[in-house]
Amino acid sequence: MIKTRGKKKNNKTILIILILLTVITIIARPLLKKKPEKPVQKPPAEKKTPYAEKKPSPPPEKKRPAESYIAVIVDDVGYPAGAIEQFAGFKGKITFSVLPFLAHSREYADLFHRKGFEIMLHIPMEPLSYPEDDPGFGAIFTGETKTAIAIKMQRMLDNVPHIRGANNHMGSRATQDFQLMTWALSALRNRNMFFIDSLTTPESRAYDAARMLGVDTAKRDIFLDNREDFSSINAQFEELKDIAIERGVAIGIGHIQSKNLVDVLNTQLPLLEKERISLIFASEAVLLRN
Repeated sequence: MIKTRGKKKNNKTILIILILLTVITIIARPLLKKKPEKPVQKPPAEKKTPYAEKKPSPPPEKKRPAESYIAVIVDDVGYPAGAIEQFAGFKGKITFSVLPFLAHSREYADLFHRKGFEIMLHIPMEPLSYPEDDPGFGAIFTGETKTAIAIKMQRMLDNVPHIRGANNHMGSRATQDFQLMTWALSALRNRNMFFIDSLTTPESRAYDAARMLGVDTAKRDIFLDNREDFSSINAQFEELKDIAIERGVAIGIGHIQSKNLVDVLNTQLPLLEKERISLIFASEAVLLRN
C-alpha cells in the first residue's frame, strides 16, 4: 500500500507559503507605488500690449550747443575816429581790421594790440561802384597781373603790424574774380594767415578761392551797423546771437566810426554770459567753422 502522508504535508506547506506571498504583495503594493510628480508650473506669460496701444517714441529734442560763440570784427581802422578810446577800453574780445597806408594805421594797430585785441589786415579791393567809391591807396583791381597783385599784397602785409589774418575792404567786383582772389590769397597762405570773406556781394568767390588754396577761412554773417543808430545795431546784434545759438558760431562786422556800435557791445557784454554766449577772436571763429 503506497504512503501519502508526507506528500500531503508538503502540499500544505507550499499552499501556506503562496498565501503569505500573496498577502505580502497586497500589503506592499501601495508602498512601492511612486508618488505622482507635481506638474511644473510655467511662469505666467508676459502680457503684451496690443500694437494699437503702443505709443511711438518722441523725436529727439533739438538741443542748442552747450556754449555758443560770436566774433566781432571792427573794420576801417586807420581812419580818424571818435570812438577809438571807447573801443580800446572794451572788456571783451574784439578783432580790429586795419586798412594799410593810412596816417593812423600803425598807431591804432599798436594800440589795440597792446590792449590785448586781435589785429587783421583790411585789404582794399575794387568795388562795383568804382570810381564813385574809391577803396583807397594800394587797392587790388581786376585786370591786374599776378605779379602786380603779389607785390601789392606783400606791401600791405608789411605795412600793418601784428596781423593774424585778413578780410576784404569793399571788393564787390574783385571778389567775384576767382583767379584774382587765388593770386591775392596766396600771400596769406605763404604766411600761414586766415581769411574772412566780408561778403560784400553774394557773388563773391573769395571763400571758394581760400578753400581751394588751403587757407583757413569763414564768411561774415551779419553787418552790424549799416544803420547808425543804437536800436538798429542792437537788433542786428540780437540776430547775430540767434545765429550763434543755432550754428554754434557767428561772425559780425561793424566799423570803427560807429560810436553806437561800442555802446551796443558794452550793453550786450553782461547779457552774453547769462545766455552762454562767448565773444571770441576772428581767428578762433575760423577754427571753429572748419
